[in-house]
Amino acid sequence: MGALVAVVASLLLVGLVWALFGQSGKFEFLRLDDPTYTFNCTFVKDGLSWANVREAFTNVRHEGIWMPATNISYMCDISFFGPGAGAHHLVNVAIHALNAVLLLWFLLRLLVGTPRLGVRIDGRLGEPSLPDARSGRAALVAAFLLTAFWALHPQRAEAVAWIASRKELLCTTFVLGGLLCWLRARARTGYGWIPALVGTYACFILACMSKPTAMCFPFLVLAVEGIMWPRTGTTGILPVEDRTETRPSPSSFVLCHLSFFLLLAAATGALAVYSQTHPEGHAVRALFSASFPWRILNAAVAVGLYLFQMVIPFGIHLDYRAVPGGWPVHGALGLAVLALTILAVTGAWWMWRRQKFTSFWHVAWCVFWFAVALVPTLGIFGSFGEHARADRFLYLPAMALPLAGMLLWGRFGRDKRDRSRICLAGLAVVVAVFFAVAYPVVASYRTDMTAFTHTLASDPDNWRALAHVGEASCAAGDLDAGIDMLRRSRATLPRDATDGKLAYALMRRGRAEDWDEITNVCAAVAHDPARDARGQALEALGTAELVARRWPEAARHLVLSIRAPARHYSSADAVLKLAYAQHNGGRPADARKLFEWVRDHSGREDLASRARQVLSVLEMAPGSMLFW
Repeated sequence: MGALVAVVASLLLVGLVWALFGQSGKFEFLRLDDPTYTFNCTFVKDGLSWANVREAFTNVRHEGIWMPATNISYMCDISFFGPGAGAHHLVNVAIHALNAVLLLWFLLRLLVGTPRLGVRIDGRLGEPSLPDARSGRAALVAAFLLTAFWALHPQRAEAVAWIASRKELLCTTFVLGGLLCWLRARARTGYGWIPALVGTYACFILACMSKPTAMCFPFLVLAVEGIMWPRTGTTGILPVEDRTETRPSPSSFVLCHLSFFLLLAAATGALAVYSQTHPEGHAVRALFSASFPWRILNAAVAVGLYLFQMVIPFGIHLDYRAVPGGWPVHGALGLAVLALTILAVTGAWWMWRRQKFTSFWHVAWCVFWFAVALVPTLGIFGSFGEHARADRFLYLPAMALPLAGMLLWGRFGRDKRDRSRICLAGLAVVVAVFFAVAYPVVASYRTDMTAFTHTLASDPDNWRALAHVGEASCAAGDLDAGIDMLRRSRATLPRDATDGKLAYALMRRGRAEDWDEITNVCAAVAHDPARDARGQALEALGTAELVARRWPEAARHLVLSIRAPARHYSSADAVLKLAYAQHNGGRPADARKLFEWVRDHSGREDLASRARQVLSVLEMAPGSMLFW
């Protein structure tokens, strides 16, 4: 009956996850990272094949991260469900639902079915035989509500509703699978521990191939060992005197395999450093892009704001902004929350130390879980310091809260059932409230415009949101509003990508005063064309020079734009402009071939019509000048 109830609880958990995140099946791709991971990735966009799988394993520099397991999952989506965004989103939802179920069973096995926390065991690990059935049901309800709190929290929206966050989901799946296998291996019953240990290593390796931050796995194993470590006093669901097994921990077994885990983690970290510093298509980057004091400050602020929004989940959005080299956004609030948390933990330690409550040390291991799972993403040891805060980074660390909640429930909930029922009812209300808060947050990921408009509502100066909404406004035809947002983004944080978007929008608008602004915006690109990998700024600059009748310069920049390595939009416009520049620059034969190409192969009737008109003029007057 107990196993059946746990299965029913798992199915209910899956239903709640679907109720919240199922809406994402109708969402679109976000232009932030989604294209580079899916339909613009050369070895992913064609689906599953041996050549693509080989490239996924051998290309360690793509987007500055090696994640073959995640890339293969994208290939499977395309091969089985097609290239649409809906399938990618729904696979994310399915993986998140699986993670919620794995977390529920992990809590039940670690904190209910573990003899070291005082529950009587009949046979193998994870098969509890509770003398009080009501305690078992209450434990299951507590584990279910705490797992639902984690799975339905608004902070999960980014990891689940954003296709590019698949790596967080898969990494967590394999981490939880590895920890469950580790618990099975630690039972040491018969020869069953051998395949379980093999499963632990396999899951760890797959987690590292999903995202390199899985290098924290050895420390999570250490946290699990700390939680299971036998101590004197009362802990867990039943008191210590109810234990039937007092076998000491086999420290040599743990230390041996922790050593191997650490070696694998070190290799993963070294590969991650190389990928970060040698991204494909870019110059070599410095590992530390900001000063060490600033990275520490930014990390402390990020942790404080994580903790704040864990309790008060408002202001949650895509892409939290930092100010490189300056005071982080909401820095005072983050540091205040972090300081209050440290004071509260210190006070609890002092109080519980006097009362000799050993549960505090088990909760301390949960804090350790949170810290070691979060450190790889805080930007202290990597090149992405100003991006140290993102809700997707909290996906695995936030599981420390359900762990701590179950430990505290085991310490205080069994003997005080009336109070525990009130606590469980209150937790159910919190879960319902957070579900209601999370629903519109998830809905904001529907499109680029909705996602970054939601961001601007909380952070009006977010340079990335301004750039994306500005670009989307220009694509929708509202050039004036879009150009204004792109200018604001460039004023907040100048970047080559923003320069290209602004120059391209100004080129499309084509007012007399816009050509001089394009020349100013693209001054850096004119001296170093490699800075414009997408070719937008080069095309705008070439068009401005075409208007200014500087034919050689216009032709050179238009050719560079057409050949830009990351150009993923039509080059027909640039080819037509290049034909004008070459004709007027004294190369009529080459120009004629380009006009004919535009007429026959551009795929756009407006450009083909213009090319036909020009060719008709050249038939009558071959030496005439052509003006854009």
